[in-house]
Amino acid sequence: MKILKASAGSGKTYSLSHTYIDLLLGSKNADAYRHILAVTFTNKATDEMKRRILKDLKARSASDPDSGKALVRMLHDYSAFAVSTIDRFFQ
Repeated sequence: MKILKASAGSGKTYSLSHTYIDLLLGSKNADAYRHILAVTFTNKATDEMKRRILKDLKARSASDPDSGKALVRMLHDYSAFAVSTIDRFFQ
């Protein structure tokens, strides 16, 4: 478990997105995204983080075929791409 704690506007979403991608691409599991849960505080941050992860994977796919494969798998199984608010997680 990795926990990031920082004040507003300090780059938590950026750091979480990159950590998520590092975990995803560092795993030997093709469906690693099914085993990674990212938790944020707001729906806005959740949406931003999902968009950022997908955008960064697309950008990396130009030079890294594994990123492209991960992106396609996640898009075809989007409901298993778990980025949630802390409230939704505890409910």
